[in-house]
Parts: sequence; C-alpha cells; structure tokens
Amino acid sequence: MDAETESRKEWATIPNAITVLRFLLVIPICIYVVSGTHPTLTALLLLAFGLSDWVDGFIARKFSQVSKLGILLDPIADRLGIVAIAVALVVAGLIPLWVGLVIFCVDLILLGTYFFLRLSQPPASTWLGKIRTALMMLGLACVAVGRIDQFVFLYVPGIFVLSAGTLLHIVVGYGYFQIMRGQAKKEPVVPAESDNQ
Repeated sequence: MDAETESRKEWATIPNAITVLRFLLVIPICIYVVSGTHPTLTALLLLAFGLSDWVDGFIARKFSQVSKLGILLDPIADRLGIVAIAVALVVAGLIPLWVGLVIFCVDLILLGTYFFLRLSQPPASTWLGKIRTALMMLGLACVAVGRIDQFVFLYVPGIFVLSAGTLLHIVVGYGYFQIMRGQAKKEPVVPAESDNQ
C-alpha cells in the first residue's frame, strides 16, 4: 500500500495537473484560430498556455514536486502545443508557411531522435532553449492578440518575434540533437522487447 501511495505521489502533483491542462488548452486555441472566431478568448487562452509553462515549473521547484513524469511530460506538452498552434496559424493564413514547417520539422527530428536512441529522459532545458521558447510564446501571443481590432498593431511585431524564435529554434534544435547523442553514449543500451524474441 505504501508503494502504491508513493507511486501516486510521483505523478499526482499540481505541476503535472497544470501541464495536462496546458496541453488541453491547445484544442480550443487551435479551433478558434482556424475558425477565426473569438479572437479575445483565443488570446486569453494562449496567454494562459504560455504562463502555465512558467507556473508549473515554479511550483515544482518551490514545493519540491519535481517528478519523473513531469520531467518527461512538460517539454512534450510545450513542443506539441507550440507545433499544433503554429500549424493552426499557418492554416488560418496568419503566419508564414516556412515558420510552421521549421517548427514542425525540427521538433519531428528531435522526437524521432529521442525514441530512436531510446533515452531514459529528454535532455535538460538550456538557457538558449528557454529564450527560444519565450520568443515563440511572445510571438504567438502578439499574433493572436493582433487579431483583436484594438490591438492590430501587435500583429506585425509578433511575426518578427516569432520568426526570430523560429530561427533560434534551428540552433537550439541542433544543440539538443548533440546533447542527445552525448546522452546515448553514456547511457546503457535498453534492448527493445522484440530484440529478446
């Protein structure tokens, strides 16, 4: 019983709940972006998406609620969320196609590398990676808020900020690729189940 309780504490944390909520926010955001409806609500949801990334990390560190699941889930929720929102913005014609393609392709390569190398956990976030994510979040927020008539002046700056974040994403992606290669050399090889058959 104690083992079950300890196992539950490992994943049943406030930061993990916030991470799951952040990922669920992506669904209405993408729907509203593609449909072109509720621009104010879309901007608020996108703001909540971005702020929750900081909030869950702060709570995890402040109250010692860091978990193995959170370490794995948080970056996945971030990346899948940003990719989905970027694709929705491309479909809606709000951001350039190349931005969506770069974000999608870089993350796809990193995700494929992670599973191909069978790493025990994703690489730790770097300061450059955090700057990249902040630029992307800010750019996405400005583009979304720029859909509101009173704040249309934020749209063009949002495109420039998002483009800068996207270019930095290539550099950061290459850095994470090299980090994962280094991890793979240090970690013992975990054979797949099919290898034992």
